[in-house]
Amino acid sequence: MIRLADYVMNFLVSHGVKQVFLLPGGGAMHLNDALGRCENLQHISFLHEQALAIAVEAYGQHTNTPGVGLVTSGPGSTNAITAVAAGYIDSTPMFILSGQAKRSDLKTGTGVRQMGSQEVDIVSMVSCITKYAVTVLEPEKIRYHLERAWHEATSGRMGPVWLDVPLDVQGAMIDEDALEGYCPSSPVFPEIPVSQLAELLHASERPLLLIGNGVKLAGCSDRLIAWAKNNHIPMLLTWKTADLLAHDDPMYFGFPGIMGARYANFIVQNADLLIIAGSRLDPSLTAFKSEDFGRNAKKVMADIDEAEIRKIKNIDVRIVAPAERFVAALETVSGLLERPGWLAHCRSLKAKYPVFDGVLKEPAGPVDLYCFTDELFNQLVATDVIVPESSGAAGEVTYQGMKIKQGQKVKNAAGLGSMGFGLPYAIGASLAHNRRRTVLINGDGAFQMNIQELETVVRLGLPIKMFILDNAGYGSIVTTQRNMFNGFKVGSDAESGLTLPDVCRQAQAYGIRTLTIADNASLKAKIAETLSGVDPVICKVCVTPNHVTMPKVQAQRLPDGRMVSKPLEDMFPYLPEEELRQAMRFS
Repeated sequence: MIRLADYVMNFLVSHGVKQVFLLPGGGAMHLNDALGRCENLQHISFLHEQALAIAVEAYGQHTNTPGVGLVTSGPGSTNAITAVAAGYIDSTPMFILSGQAKRSDLKTGTGVRQMGSQEVDIVSMVSCITKYAVTVLEPEKIRYHLERAWHEATSGRMGPVWLDVPLDVQGAMIDEDALEGYCPSSPVFPEIPVSQLAELLHASERPLLLIGNGVKLAGCSDRLIAWAKNNHIPMLLTWKTADLLAHDDPMYFGFPGIMGARYANFIVQNADLLIIAGSRLDPSLTAFKSEDFGRNAKKVMADIDEAEIRKIKNIDVRIVAPAERFVAALETVSGLLERPGWLAHCRSLKAKYPVFDGVLKEPAGPVDLYCFTDELFNQLVATDVIVPESSGAAGEVTYQGMKIKQGQKVKNAAGLGSMGFGLPYAIGASLAHNRRRTVLINGDGAFQMNIQELETVVRLGLPIKMFILDNAGYGSIVTTQRNMFNGFKVGSDAESGLTLPDVCRQAQAYGIRTLTIADNASLKAKIAETLSGVDPVICKVCVTPNHVTMPKVQAQRLPDGRMVSKPLEDMFPYLPEEELRQAMRFS
């Protein structure tokens, strides 16, 4: 016989788990105890459950295997919900265990709001943002629930799972030899129309491949990239796949989208065949008019989730299949002719429209975000892990301006786009990569939301280099209020009711080394100093408060007040008509 809580930990070990992220509470006391006693599991303590779950999501994204988190009942569970929502949107494998009131205290069927101590019906709350969520009411079913949850998290379109375990179930003694297991069924997918793919590819003069996160999660991105290179097909990436190709790869042409590279958007709109592999084509990628995305191209969209394909209206060939099956089908198509004119046009656009022109802005003025990003990526090395904040200019400009080197890892949780993800995400990412140097680019407002985890960084001795972009407020909200409401501000800076503390003084309270970059002239030296050593560092970057992210696809207000969406290729700042026409000459 074995205590159920100990069986759970043994299960995790048998599935390759080495670390469990933890914030203990009475509702999970048997699970906490079992974790502490398990010699093959390390527990990593966090100071807030939201931060814990964000780190779980980061770990899952960076390893393609479930990160594991353990929280208590009630508020401990509800605090973890935001990160689980992010993981669901981004198809991240996550495995959350929560404590719960004992079975006799559950309110199910009573009509009351609460019976047990700190009881909430967490499963009902998270069912719509998980692939599998269940309260374990029968101890003898624990093997079934564990095996099913693990299978759901790691198969098909990956995602979070949640097992809620009442106190008396945690402590129950079970006969592990008599437990019922889970036998998954094999999904059936339609045949892939290989001959149609071959016909389209051989007929195309301007093919283009967009590689999405589904390909990366399936572990077949290297094969797809090799196929594209062998067949002379230019490639675009998404934010989730940003580290698959180096910036200087001759077949790589950036990220398209609302805040993508201008040259990438031109290339999408010039293509006559667009192959979309494992990308859900979210609005930030297609811009405001999804039907206009690649409007001159035949479009092939392959995804494991039929609903994601169904939502896009103008797809010519819809392929519901796992990414590895789609890649295998493409690999049967070979012998495509080189298209030197098309590749030359793509390379010309990339050279002509860089995000940053390389010109240092006013040396004595506030730091220009594009100058900062350019210099930072000049100094980063191939082994670095990079974490842009999931919302605001810290993320937008980093993705726009970064120049990835082969071997670097870069990710965030941009699907949900929540503030406060940066610091705990960096912790999870660093742990996922065996404590490699991790570089965080974070806004000053978002950084405050989980600043308590600086203690976790110090305790673990993680080499996290934190660049905090200080614009004394919520810069993206200030921009929105300036553009949409004639500059009338509410709760976005000191003038409108928001103040933020001095992050350097806060860091010093945790014993963390600090620096400040006050102007463009000191960028190179201060970035180098921040990156030196293996200790955690906070570098405050005093950026211009009036930053404008560009290029950007934006709506245009007409004289009558109506808003009109601009097409993907027509980005602000707008180009002269003749220059735009020349860039779009294949359309």
